Amino acid sequence: MDITIIPGKLHGTIDARPSRESALLHETARRLTHFPAVPQNPGKADDLWDPDLEAVRQCMTLMPGDAPQLPCARSENAFCLLLPVAAALKHKCSFTGTGTLPDLPITPYTDLLRKHGTAFSRGTMKIRRRDRGKFQEICTLSGRMTYGDYSLTGRESPYFIAGLLFALPFLEGNSTVRMTTLPDSIGFVRMAVSVLRDCGIEISDTVDDYGYPFFSVPGNQKFRLPDTAAIEGDWGAAALWLACGAIGGDVTIRGLSGDSWQNARQILDKLRSLGAGTGYSSAGANVIAGKLRGCNINAAHIPELVPALSVVMATAPGTSMLTGLDGQDQNSVFRALDVLGADVSNGGSGFSFTGKAILTGGEINSFSDPAVVMVAAAASCLCRMPVTIRNAGVVNRVYPNFFDDFEKLGGVIER
Repeated sequence: MDITIIPGKLHGTIDARPSRESALLHETARRLTHFPAVPQNPGKADDLWDPDLEAVRQCMTLMPGDAPQLPCARSENAFCLLLPVAAALKHKCSFTGTGTLPDLPITPYTDLLRKHGTAFSRGTMKIRRRDRGKFQEICTLSGRMTYGDYSLTGRESPYFIAGLLFALPFLEGNSTVRMTTLPDSIGFVRMAVSVLRDCGIEISDTVDDYGYPFFSVPGNQKFRLPDTAAIEGDWGAAALWLACGAIGGDVTIRGLSGDSWQNARQILDKLRSLGAGTGYSSAGANVIAGKLRGCNINAAHIPELVPALSVVMATAPGTSMLTGLDGQDQNSVFRALDVLGADVSNGGSGFSFTGKAILTGGEINSFSDPAVVMVAAAASCLCRMPVTIRNAGVVNRVYPNFFDDFEKLGGVIER
């Protein structure tokens, strides 16, 4: 699908998309309230589709079986989340995956769980010949994990840390989880703690003498289905629209939690530092145009905000620096803004902007990258010429109905 956007400022109010991370945590907790029975009553998360969610649903549906094979497809997040859960619930089971997932380095996780009673092996699962090209064994575990003291570096996948907290309540005795560093993704872990508490799980979230996270989890607990399971709105998805408010518009996003642990909630603070007018109330998060100014922002812990911040920095008067980037992951943002006429340079670990009031616009190919489509759509608010995006439909992989929301905010599209 090719589309052409007629430049114009965005104004209006839309509802936030559900947070994928929040939905995944709620879905896992909901399935555990029904374990070992297969859940019959769908919840709000069943209205969403996401590769991680789909993998969790399939695995949790099969987990009550005898020595089940749990298919994670390509989802590393689902595997990391469910590995400790399976170790707590099953005497034996196998994880399978497709693509590069079976080659995932898992030693940091298996070594930790081995210290607590679970054995791991590879290459022992029998795979039918007709299925060998479809999936491969990631690992097979045997022996339930035991309660006790768990020490983590903090560099493990946040999904594994969350999965460990989900697993420990099932064990026969009390456990602790201590981290020896402060993880970048502590927000996701604390989202998991909040979901656990909503499900009636007692868990203590404190810090040790060095200021690092320390969790205490009593054993012999049961998950209960909460009266309401409010999946948070996605601050990351909302950030791009709020950035459009900062560059001459007036945008409000309903359904975002002001108490959220999502790192992307920092978007309001960052836009305020760039000179935008920001606010938060029961009506939603609001950003309006202000007197923009260049500034320096370290995005090492907020990579999801790089597209939104880059669009604003492209027009903020003066010089702006966006540092702490993974150059490979952010190349698409640089490419999109460069093609549309922004004065931006890429130093590998950061972008440098000289703000321009108006960008050129023109034609850009998404190269099957959803980030290019979203950045180009937001940057069109700054362009003097229409912006044509080739293969724009690829955005639906990460944000279905993206252009519907764009039009709700007053964007003009020619299809």
